[in-house]
Amino acid sequence: MKESQFCFSHNPDTQTEKHLATVKGGENSRSIELNLPPVELQKPEHVVCMLGDTINGVRSGEIPPNIANTVGYLAGHLLKAMEVANLAGRLELVESVLIERKMRTR
Repeated sequence: MKESQFCFSHNPDTQTEKHLATVKGGENSRSIELNLPPVELQKPEHVVCMLGDTINGVRSGEIPPNIANTVGYLAGHLLKAMEVANLAGRLELVESVLIERKMRTR
């Protein structure tokens, strides 16, 4: 702001206007309702299909790119969690086989 050491947001003289601008901005934001059905996400193959559908939805204009970015981000975390769970299960199996073999050799 001219002749002030503060910007609009931090100027003590414009706090009321800043608050009103913030409220107006919140009122102008809107929720997007896509009405997409829930999808099964129990296996990595399901996640791949969902990502394919999301990509096609962006390409057709049905899904906004910011929503698709969120879906992609969460899908990455879901796939990582599936991978960790799978490795944990395989590790348990290996450990049980080793314990069983150890018991037999005694």
